[in-house]
Amino acid sequence: MYQRDLKIQKGVKNKVQIQFKNSDQKRIPISNSSTFVFTMFDALEKRQLLQKQLTVIDDGSTLALRGLAQLTLTESDTVDLDVSSYTFSITYQDPADGTYLPAYSNTYYGINGTLTLAEDIYPALQPSQEITAFIRRFNSSLHGGLGKYEHTSGNVYAYPEYKSNTALHTMALYMTDFKGTVNIQATMNNQPDSTGYYFNVQSLTYDGFSGVDYVNFNGIYSYVRVQFIPADNPATNTNDDPAYYGSFDRVLYRS
Repeated sequence: MYQRDLKIQKGVKNKVQIQFKNSDQKRIPISNSSTFVFTMFDALEKRQLLQKQLTVIDDGSTLALRGLAQLTLTESDTVDLDVSSYTFSITYQDPADGTYLPAYSNTYYGINGTLTLAEDIYPALQPSQEITAFIRRFNSSLHGGLGKYEHTSGNVYAYPEYKSNTALHTMALYMTDFKGTVNIQATMNNQPDSTGYYFNVQSLTYDGFSGVDYVNFNGIYSYVRVQFIPADNPATNTNDDPAYYGSFDRVLYRS
């Protein structure tokens, strides 16, 4: 068998052709051979991680297929493995007595090869942006002109340059006994100020909610922000009483 490092991709189906040759680098027929087994293991602790039987492609007559076999690794074979380098070997089952013999990796009787498990096909997930700071201000236009307090986050960049046609945004809203309205807002303006240019994408109402609520929305926006307007305390007719409306704790945002 020739000596060459293997590089496979994590979490997808991989098909690797293995070429068997003699010491003179001539292809040897394997169509009548019994079984070839691929074994992959941790290079340091020698723990077996995978064992797969090769599929013999050599049909016994086609010269281009002589000595050729194929290793197939499915998505599930590699999805739980770390991106790293591993050691592999291939053994051959002697049809005469059923014992296994090493298939040497080079003319110097080396047995093991090196396999690199990479993750180059899909982009890596980026960490969520955390929103914890909210600016409290009195908005006199709310509540029929009597005014209410509203709490608004800063501008959070939405990375529009990376958006595809679906342009999915996800938010996780963390609350404790919260009563009030939460407005998910967005803008297409590249330089929004603290008060204008935003419009509501979704408005959600809660009545003593504790836990995490998840919000998904679509759109190619430049910035997003979160605003919450606490509910009025009937005893005081104001919405400035945390003991009544609970707390709106934080938001995790992924664009």
